[in-house]
Amino acid sequence: MKAIIISFVKKQICKKMKLQWLKIWKSSIKKGNQYWKIILNVNLSYKSLKELRKINRLTFSIFIQLKMKHDYFKSYLHWLSKNNSNKCYEICSVRQTSKHLLLNCRHYRAEQRKLKKKAQLKNTNIILTLFIIKIERIATLKYLKNTWIATRKWLLETEE
Repeated sequence: MKAIIISFVKKQICKKMKLQWLKIWKSSIKKGNQYWKIILNVNLSYKSLKELRKINRLTFSIFIQLKMKHDYFKSYLHWLSKNNSNKCYEICSVRQTSKHLLLNCRHYRAEQRKLKKKAQLKNTNIILTLFIIKIERIATLKYLKNTWIATRKWLLETEE
């Protein structure tokens, strides 16, 4: 009896799911342009992505936690009752979320311009593309290396 390798089975399931989804997508009448652009650039591989293998552990951790919206920013800590306020610092005073820190926070305007330029961002309402599409993912990783936002050290420094 041959042993079944779980990773092989997962890959086969993933391929079948993608084919089924594409079949349904092509047969549907309404298709959102923004979603179609995302789907064309999605990598459904189980292998770790090259640019994520090259970064250090802290940057990888920040990247994943921002993607999941669970990190050292005030809206999440406020939700956990670990912080009194969910608002950003002095200048901004809006809700401090991962989207705000990546795209709108006034403290990081110069870095955000570089991020938007490198990622070729046109629609800033879809933050998910910063973590999925390769060009935007690489730009996001560079932004995180430059700012170190959403880390414990960053939070303690900004609260002083």
